[in-house]
Amino acid sequence: MFGRLRIATKILLVTVSITLAVIVVSLMVSNYSTRMALEQEAFNRLTAVREVKSQQIEDYFQSIRHQVVTFSEDKMIVDAMRTFTDAFRSLEGELVPRKDDYALAAGNLEAYYRNEFLPRLERNLPSGSRLEDYWPEENVTQLLQYLYISENPNLTGEKHRYDAAKDYTSYTAAHRRYHPIIRSYLEKFGYYDIFLVDAESGHIVYSVFKEVDYATSLLTGPYSKTNFARAFREAREAKAPDFVSIVDFDPYAPSYNGDASFIASPIFDGEEKIGVLLFQMPVNRINDIMTNRQGWTDVGLGESGETYIVGSDFTMRNQSRFMIEDRENYLGMLAEVGTPAEVIASIDSLNTSIGLQKAETAGAEAALGGATGTAIFPDYRGVNVLSSYKPLQIEGLRWAIMSEIDEEEAFQHIEKFRDRMIMLGSVLLALAVYLSYFLALSLTRPIRFLGESAEQLTSGKLDEPVARLSGDEIGDLAENFEQMRVELKGTFEEIERKNNELEQRVQERTADLDEALAA
Repeated sequence: MFGRLRIATKILLVTVSITLAVIVVSLMVSNYSTRMALEQEAFNRLTAVREVKSQQIEDYFQSIRHQVVTFSEDKMIVDAMRTFTDAFRSLEGELVPRKDDYALAAGNLEAYYRNEFLPRLERNLPSGSRLEDYWPEENVTQLLQYLYISENPNLTGEKHRYDAAKDYTSYTAAHRRYHPIIRSYLEKFGYYDIFLVDAESGHIVYSVFKEVDYATSLLTGPYSKTNFARAFREAREAKAPDFVSIVDFDPYAPSYNGDASFIASPIFDGEEKIGVLLFQMPVNRINDIMTNRQGWTDVGLGESGETYIVGSDFTMRNQSRFMIEDRENYLGMLAEVGTPAEVIASIDSLNTSIGLQKAETAGAEAALGGATGTAIFPDYRGVNVLSSYKPLQIEGLRWAIMSEIDEEEAFQHIEKFRDRMIMLGSVLLALAVYLSYFLALSLTRPIRFLGESAEQLTSGKLDEPVARLSGDEIGDLAENFEQMRVELKGTFEEIERKNNELEQRVQERTADLDEALAA
């Protein structure tokens, strides 16, 4: 088939095929090289962000450890612990309440639970709640919650602004003295709450924020099975003043089922352990670090990048960027990837992904297993991401940090580069076709002329000279053809001359013969 084609067509096909093959191979090699370069650059950037954020988080938790130990050893806190404990134990005796006083306090407090606490809590629970699950049975607890929660004139979330109740008990005197100082400490360092807990009874004898765990016992009360109680018990059993217990985030009913983490250290008065100091960890501060105060682009994470923490249960420990930036689309995405409806409802009602958003990805599994690395895999949205991951070194917590960006965004410049390469390749291909056409023309024209000259030679037309149209081998061939023409012409002329001479001799002989016969 190919052998039957004209030379010009063959030249055109071969030239175009070779050019096209070179363009395709070059495009593939360039595309691969560009992708590898962009991938490495993206991983380097993600790893740099990961290292900065992991250092910030680890330093932050280390500073909290130092703060809880230092604060628990502060003389003011030691004095406050002993004063609040003594005042807590003597409260009923000082108030000398009558039975109807108890009934009044309990009724007022129950109304607060039913009208304020439980409705707020139920908005964040997948199922309903019952009063008896949270109701404090002890009289002293009911009295203090009545004085500092239900009778507190400040709104829910503002109860900590109440310096003291209006009675004249030693507890109120202690609260008036120490509460502004401890509240100022909380506000300065951004903690959610600070607690003083009696080591003997487990009663929360003081709380800054005054939620419904206030004045309950962490040994026998309604929250004795929580991670809060576990942190208390671990610190309660400690022998050293600098012991620190930390527990991971977990839904906590007094905080309306929001995720809460606690850090605890024992309080010693000399050699005597008198209580435990606990901080409820600030979620906002962790969010600020991990989201760079929502300045993702400022640290090179573009439009889709984020850093987040994954706990040992594979749920996130800070807000998802996509929850913050576009809540409705984020919730819709959760439904699309098959997230259980009750989880979506909890994320929606609590307005947080902390402790709820599962991120059980290949990178999270590797990091929680102790590995550090980079990889491309689907994230918790089912979207392929470039990820840089590592385990966090925080004593008492098994956490991993993930620094990720969507694969589409990381490689978006490849599309532009490929488009430019295709455009350039198209131009080169057109140029190759154009040049190959003129190359074929330059080759076939003298060959075609030689063919015509050969036809003239074979037909005996030797007068038309064979012109040399090029200086290459074809030109040499044309020159040889011209020499052959000249030689052939000379030979034919010589033959014709001899034929003429022979014919003349024959005529002369014939004439002589005729004369002889006539004589």
